[in-house]
Amino acid sequence: MNVSPLLRGLIMFFPVLPLIGNVAVLSAKYAIKRDISVGVIAATIVVQLAAGAFIIWSFVGFEGTYRMALSEWDYSIVFAFDGYKVYFLAAYLTPLLFTLFRLHLLKTQYVRIIFLFYLAGCSGLLMTGDVFTFYVFYEVMIMAAYVLIGVKSKYYASIKYMIIGASSSALFLAGIILLYASGSYFGFSFVDEIQSYSEHNLKLVILLFSTAFFVKGAFFPVSSWVSTCHSATNSIISAFLSAFTIFTGIYGLYYLVLQPAHLLGFDAIFDFLRILSVLTMLFPALFLFFEPHLKRVIAGTTVFTIGFIGLMLSYRMYEVAFAYIVVHGLYKCLLFLLYDQFEYDDTNQDALRLAGSWKALAVTALGIVFTTGFFPALTYHLKYQFIGQHAGFRLIVYVSMFLVFAAFFKFRYTIVKKKENNLFYLTFIAVFAAFYWVFPYPFARIGPTFAIDLGIMLVALFGARKLYTLLSGLARMDTRFVFRNLNYELLYLVVLFLVEMVYLQLVVF
Repeated sequence: MNVSPLLRGLIMFFPVLPLIGNVAVLSAKYAIKRDISVGVIAATIVVQLAAGAFIIWSFVGFEGTYRMALSEWDYSIVFAFDGYKVYFLAAYLTPLLFTLFRLHLLKTQYVRIIFLFYLAGCSGLLMTGDVFTFYVFYEVMIMAAYVLIGVKSKYYASIKYMIIGASSSALFLAGIILLYASGSYFGFSFVDEIQSYSEHNLKLVILLFSTAFFVKGAFFPVSSWVSTCHSATNSIISAFLSAFTIFTGIYGLYYLVLQPAHLLGFDAIFDFLRILSVLTMLFPALFLFFEPHLKRVIAGTTVFTIGFIGLMLSYRMYEVAFAYIVVHGLYKCLLFLLYDQFEYDDTNQDALRLAGSWKALAVTALGIVFTTGFFPALTYHLKYQFIGQHAGFRLIVYVSMFLVFAAFFKFRYTIVKKKENNLFYLTFIAVFAAFYWVFPYPFARIGPTFAIDLGIMLVALFGARKLYTLLSGLARMDTRFVFRNLNYELLYLVVLFLVEMVYLQLVVF
């Protein structure tokens, strides 16, 4: 690919833009005693949106990988981009766009400074082409997230995220050290550089990397932290965590685990991912049905999506899986940003008041349909690209979808009239329409699958509250059922690592 100087510059400076913003904010703070952070964040977002859109447009349909080293030194920082990174960049730009509608939620200058560091970490992950720089930006992102999760003074969630994130990072760092000790530098194509005598070590590297990204990607059984952490903070940060940050686990899994494993002929990792993904779809969906808090339900549905995407990846349906991530980013932003308009009824915690009008209710329903993947959501089309080829998973998919849909409709909703921001709704509808244009939707495919979807939706819609009431004795089976405290959650991390190690036959009995 013939890359223009402008495109090279944008790839290189894309992660630097938030850092430049922080320099400007801190300079104004100490030099002229003024807070310019709100304007700087808005300007950074606009520039990144424009730059990101140009990069996406330049790489759509691109085959291969464009790499650019900062110098000829062997250990130089490497930037890289390819056609699949387009999807992850789009997933990042989606919450970035809607942040413009909620800047007032970043209440202090210090929070806004941390938010810029967070954007720098997210941006850097997308542009890096070597494992060590990936690790650096990964740490910048999650360390900033520790602070941002605590902006509403829910420090337990912040501490939990810190400990789970540190565990993931420790496994990742151990893999990097072993990779370097095995005779390879840190390029994403490290399999090509490895010596044949180090193949066993490379499998150990893949074990460490995969466990790290299973934890970061919230695969079962290390998935309970999502509901706690993603629901604890304000809607902007919740949207970023659910729309992009958690999918850095999928991002790392694809580039640093699945691609090397495929080149090595190490197909056992794909089989293990398939088993783990089925569990990640089914069990978290069951726990969600009993979850009594709407925001935790919104957060927890991300785990169900992770399971479905992992299942696609296990069959190497990469393009469909990554397209699902992009669409997920849009509807998850919608649900989190609309959550601020919900109020609980003091006399009945199952009853919710939605401040707005029919537009708020309709758009909320649209987000729920997209979340579960029922017709006419775009995720319906993406879902059937998979189960149309692998029908053996259809029952698991349908049961999980029913439980997730019912988790939303076990609540009762009423509307409280309130003036609304029409531009907010118009922007969402415009982006939804753009997605339908980018991912052509086969409306002619209305047949038996549509009838099944419609039947499941109707049963869930009219039977969810009755079923929830009938099973009230099992109400403790919410998202905290098998994750009673942090000790259990850390134990499950160890269990996941050991089970994977045994399954991949990397130990001698």
